[in-house]
Amino acid sequence: MGLNRFSLPAVAVIMMINAMLLSQGCLEEERIALLQIKTSFGGNPNLILSPVLSWGKDALCCSWEGVTCSNSTTRRVVEIHLVTNLPIYEYSHWYLNASIFLPFQELNVLDLSGKGIAGCVANEGFERLSRLAKLESLNLDYNFFNNSILSSFKGLSSLKHLYLQYNRLQGSIDMKEFDSLSNLEVLSLAGNWIQDCVTLTGSEEPSRLNKLESLNLSSNNFNNSILSSLKGLSSLKYLYLYSNHFQGSINMK
Repeated sequence: MGLNRFSLPAVAVIMMINAMLLSQGCLEEERIALLQIKTSFGGNPNLILSPVLSWGKDALCCSWEGVTCSNSTTRRVVEIHLVTNLPIYEYSHWYLNASIFLPFQELNVLDLSGKGIAGCVANEGFERLSRLAKLESLNLDYNFFNNSILSSFKGLSSLKHLYLQYNRLQGSIDMKEFDSLSNLEVLSLAGNWIQDCVTLTGSEEPSRLNKLESLNLSSNNFNNSILSSLKGLSSLKYLYLYSNHFQGSINMK
C-alpha cells in the first residue's frame, strides 16, 4: 500500500511529461517529410538565413518555427510557413518540386512567399497538390512565376485564398485558368505587369468564381476597359485597382 501511495505522484508526473511531449510532436511520417523539405532546400542560397535550417535539432516537430499542428491528439501538420530573412533583391532563381508537400494530408496553409521560385520542375507543379483536399490557402507572393504557372492551379478546388502578388505575370492572362477554383474567396494578382484579363473582357459566360469576395489587381497595367469585365463576379465585396492606368471619367455602374 505504501509503495502504491508514493508511486502515484511519480506516475502522474511521467504521464504529464509524456502528454507535453506528445503535444509538440507530429506524426513520424510528417516529421520525416519536414526533414526532407529541409534537405531539399538546404543548398538553396535563398534560405541560408532561414529558420528552416534549424529543423530537426529537437524531435518536437510541432514546435519548429514555421510549422503549425492541429490541436487533435494526432497532431497533424496543418500549416507550413517557409520563412526567409533575405531581401528579395538577393534571391537566386530556382525550381520547386511541389510533390514534397504531399505527405501533409491535413495541410490547410502553405506559405512559399519570398522564396525566389521561378517555376516548378517538370510534372511536379502545383497541380500535384490537388491530392491535398484540405488545402485552403496558398501564398506565392514575391517570387518569379510567369504566366505559365496559372495552368498548374487546375484541380485545386479546395483553395479559398490564392496570393500571387509581385511575380512576373504580364500581358493578357486567361481567367479560365482559375475556373476550377470553385471555392476561391480571395485572389491577389497585385504588383505584376498584367494588361488584360482575357475571358473576363467581353465574355458572355458567367464567371465560375462565384464565391470570390476579394480581388486585388492593384499595381498592374490595366486601363478603363477592365472595369466592364468585372460584371460576372457576383459575390465581389472588395476590389483593389490603385496604381494602374485609368484615364478620364469612370462609370461606376
